[in-house]
Parts: sequence; C-alpha cells; structure tokens
Amino acid sequence: MSGDDIPKQRRRRSSWLLFALALQIFFALPPQLRSQSLTPVSETVSTGTLGNLHADKRVVQSGRWFLVREFTIDFAVKDTAVFCGELTTTDATEANDLIAGNGQPVDFVEKGKDLFLTLKNGRKIHARRLSSEKCPRA
Repeated sequence: MSGDDIPKQRRRRSSWLLFALALQIFFALPPQLRSQSLTPVSETVSTGTLGNLHADKRVVQSGRWFLVREFTIDFAVKDTAVFCGELTTTDATEANDLIAGNGQPVDFVEKGKDLFLTLKNGRKIHARRLSSEKCPRA
C-alpha cells in the first residue's frame, strides 16, 4: 500500500459511516413523521370585497441618505361575515397595491390569527387578523 491509498480509504470509511448514520436516523423516526409532507393542508378559499381601508405612513428610521417608511393598513373583507386585518410593511408597492384594491373582490384564506389575501392583480398578502372591536369603520 502506498501513502496515497491510506487517506482515500479513511475518506471512504468516513463517508460510509456518515451514510449509515443518516440511514439509521431515518429508520428510527416514527412512520408518521416520515410520511408527513411540508406542504400545508389545503384550506378553503373564500371570496369577499375589500373595503374600509385606513392607511398610516410613518418614518421608522432615517439616516443621512435614506429613509425607511412603514405603512400600516387596516382593512375589512366582507363576505358572509366581516374579517378585519392589519398589514404592516415597508414595501411601498405592496401597500399601494392593497390600497388600490379597495372595493374590489379578493380571495382570502383565514388561518388562525392570519389572513392570506390574493388581490385581483395576483399579489399575495399575508396580514394579521384583528378582533371585531378594532375593525376599521367606514
């Protein structure tokens, strides 16, 4: 055996041990965890009308050459029930798209404390759900 063969053998052995360890961990997991997928279970998508928008803009950080503006938009989606939400973002185009969608139909999914909106132009917005007391008034 030459001196070059020894490091190659060690590398093969260590890679084989690493593979065996990963395989052992995989089979040690319960079958329920192995079969779970990372994609969420499909929720029911509802359609409603976006309205009662109230927008605030404030500067949260300023520097010598830049300003960071934060937009907070409260809104309501009217379906058979009224769902209220709040979006806080620093993305001006996202805020403008939501404001421009006032009075238009939107698809939404309610999931716990979150509302997932899909606007008419295709933009997807993740907003926080508000209680009925904090719902914006027209």
